[in-house]
Amino acid sequence: MKKQNQWTLLIKYIFVIPACAFTLLPLLWVIVRSIEPDTGIESYSFMPRAITFDNYSAAWNYPRVIDENVTLGTMLLNSLFVAITVTIVSILFDSMAGYALARKNFFGKKVLFWLALSTLMIPFYAIAIPMYIIVIRMGMYDSLASLIIPFTASGFGVFMFRQAFLSIPLDFEQAARVDGANDFFIYWRIMLPMVKPTIATMIVFKVLWSWGQFFWPLLVIQDYSKMPINLGLAMFRGHNITRWGLLCAGMVVATIPILIVFLMCQKWYVEGLSGGLKG
Repeated sequence: MKKQNQWTLLIKYIFVIPACAFTLLPLLWVIVRSIEPDTGIESYSFMPRAITFDNYSAAWNYPRVIDENVTLGTMLLNSLFVAITVTIVSILFDSMAGYALARKNFFGKKVLFWLALSTLMIPFYAIAIPMYIIVIRMGMYDSLASLIIPFTASGFGVFMFRQAFLSIPLDFEQAARVDGANDFFIYWRIMLPMVKPTIATMIVFKVLWSWGQFFWPLLVIQDYSKMPINLGLAMFRGHNITRWGLLCAGMVVATIPILIVFLMCQKWYVEGLSGGLKG
């Protein structure tokens, strides 16, 4: 039996390792292009002709061509601020809504839950124009608030937290009520610490989604000092020539925060995702 398990594991590795290598090829290509001299000519080689880090300093200061007070670091900080704010606020709102839907009985509870789920079936591009009009009328156009406020809650987050709270036995909540704890104390001090895997999962999802936005910032942001890094990377692609070295260096810089977040949360990521869907 043990020998059979070893053969099964070997077969899995035979398929998994090439698949992982194939998945990492685009990242390898980007890293290679970022550390070789920029010639403006696209190359498909995975070996650098020469090694230099001039692309990183050039990419960092390239936005100064348009605005001398803006660097790629400015746009990186904008993306960090938006991603952190959206993640914290949306996790707070989603978890509160999930707790109410999982533990409270009130009129229209199921209807509200299904309405929250229905938002997952609506493509973002179908609501982009109404959101754009609302942002303009609220005076948030060309501000970081337009990248934050419309995304402070999500149906997916509500669903994940509801499923996580449903998996917690009622005994913990009942014991806290016997001791005189109110609803907020139970939610904040007892229930929320018990769904850390779900919180870690949602952190990864929220940061990835906020960080990867391009279409929405393209609609609502015009000021270069308020642009997220994704819009900044588009500056390296011109009508006649693309600065591949600078573009790839910028992409490497933009990828580092995402890798850090995932490495910090990977311990609970799979557990939280499987637990939320299973519950």
